[in-house]
Amino acid sequence: MNIRHWLSLIFVLALSLIPAAALAQEGGQRYENPELGIAFDLPAGWEVAAGINKLAAAVPNDLATIQAGSAPEGLVLRITFGTFSELGITDATQLPDLVARLVPTGITPGTPEAIQWGNSSGYQLLVTQPEQGLTTRIALLAIAGGRVAVVRGLAPTSVWDAGAGAQFDSLVQTMEFALPVRDQSYLENVISNDGGVFWQYQSQPPQDGRVVVGGSLTYDAFDVMYAAMGPGGVLAINFVDGTYISYMGPWSGGNFVDIAIGPDMRLYLANVAEDTSNAVMVVDRAGNYARGWGTRGDGDGQFAPGMPRTIAVTKGGEVWTVSEGHASGIRSRLYKFDAFGNLLLTVDLGAVNPDLSGIRIDNNMDTGALYVTGATGSLNVIDTNGQPLVVNLGQEILNGLSPLDIAIAPNDNIILALPAPGLDGFGFLEMSVGGTLLDVFGLPYDSARGGPFLPGEYRSPAGMVVGPDGMIYWIETNPDTGYTQVQAFLFQGDGRLPLGTAVADATNPEAISAVDPAKGGGSLTYGQTVQGSLNNRYPVHNWTFEGQAGDHIIITMVDASGIGSLDPLIELVLTDGRVIASNDDIGQQVIEGMTARDSRLEFDLPGDGVYTIHATRFGGRGDYTLTLEKQ
Repeated sequence: MNIRHWLSLIFVLALSLIPAAALAQEGGQRYENPELGIAFDLPAGWEVAAGINKLAAAVPNDLATIQAGSAPEGLVLRITFGTFSELGITDATQLPDLVARLVPTGITPGTPEAIQWGNSSGYQLLVTQPEQGLTTRIALLAIAGGRVAVVRGLAPTSVWDAGAGAQFDSLVQTMEFALPVRDQSYLENVISNDGGVFWQYQSQPPQDGRVVVGGSLTYDAFDVMYAAMGPGGVLAINFVDGTYISYMGPWSGGNFVDIAIGPDMRLYLANVAEDTSNAVMVVDRAGNYARGWGTRGDGDGQFAPGMPRTIAVTKGGEVWTVSEGHASGIRSRLYKFDAFGNLLLTVDLGAVNPDLSGIRIDNNMDTGALYVTGATGSLNVIDTNGQPLVVNLGQEILNGLSPLDIAIAPNDNIILALPAPGLDGFGFLEMSVGGTLLDVFGLPYDSARGGPFLPGEYRSPAGMVVGPDGMIYWIETNPDTGYTQVQAFLFQGDGRLPLGTAVADATNPEAISAVDPAKGGGSLTYGQTVQGSLNNRYPVHNWTFEGQAGDHIIITMVDASGIGSLDPLIELVLTDGRVIASNDDIGQQVIEGMTARDSRLEFDLPGDGVYTIHATRFGGRGDYTLTLEKQ
């Protein structure tokens, strides 16, 4: 459905009949509709008529009047719900234009005004229709679950001016939007464990004695990735495969925690060194100092101690950065500089969202919108002039979570990094521009095991960047072990490295697999058939059985999809971890119910004892059926 069609549908719904009252409350009570995900204070004497994706509220006579298609005598509230995708919204910068298009034909809209109604934000217009004698306040709000709400307050102009307008303004401030009941199990609806790691760079501190702490990442057009490494300067690695290239710097006792590349192909570094006149430092890609600016202090354009910790450069070369914790003046500041350090704009982030702290930013290169998140304060979108477009986006998902970094993908999706244990164990979230959770990835680092990170493992990601093909890269340093890692992954698709606990430990066969108790692994007996599901997070299941010397066994493993989604592989393993038999494909054998890529293993057991079947894969992902028989 395109934008024009959806907006026209909204207008038709505003004029059409609404079904008989589905929920009604009187006497100034709180109205709640879990199916639509909305609650507000219902004025005394009002009733509500609700449909599948809309509602209207007014006194009974006015409710009946608008259902009959006539103009009301008093104030009427109308709300219609849709989604970002239905409007084709790719960025919050489109909201002001869209609300202007909701104005009735023949009326020239004014300039949309940014608003915060209850726990939602958006834009509004006040429209007067002289011929009909009506006044309408129209708002387009970004609300929970990647949805939008078109909210209208309608009354005869004389009634509006006499107090209905003020009543409407009070009513909308009581609105609270939440996920509809059908969407509240959002994590269960996400297909998880289907991503993969393509490469992993990992090292301990350099032998030259430099102190390194992974901060953030950027890359150039020549397949070089640059990592801010705290007091250690900048690390350069190969963008394609993660191989080491060199270190640059450090410069002038700097401590670099974030990095971005500008259209001039220079590196812009966020420097938190205590005594510096270069809180923002610019170097070329060979490490030669170019320029810098930013001193400590509370003046406009100055930086508080330990700031800035985040930096973003637009395609026009403007530099966004943040300074929190000022002792006087604006406490939490968003700065916009030109490429040479001239201050263009100062934004009071406390006025945008007073809950913001531990702030991280990234900008959408195509639209110029700046995305702002933090340890608190959810997700917020700001335009190029520093004006808030959306506040507390995705709040229902991020409640209780503390994002450590944010990156905007080429498809405009939002990537967030979380400290372990993340969201139900997942450290990386992919969200739509409307705040809908799309995908998750990551395995919490096993601190009890210690040592280096395994592929897919995260502890406290310090920074991220998304490549032009959508590949996500993150960096972090484990202060307990000294290991610094950079990993490249996708939310969907097989990677090149086995994930986390799927990495084999030859001295500990039990560590070979990551068994998902809900979908595979356990004990078997002869004649039994079991099911399981393999993916990148759980690429092997262990099934054990007891056998005796001379038992002639047959194990079959079949791709349950029947269309080649999974290429099964069977291994028969002794208690000491040795593989004594295996089969990948049955090949040209003709066996009823099996395809060429399914697996069948026929074998005589060498002795009494417990045997383990590794139900794994040569490739693909999906459900399987495993059968153990004795002849």
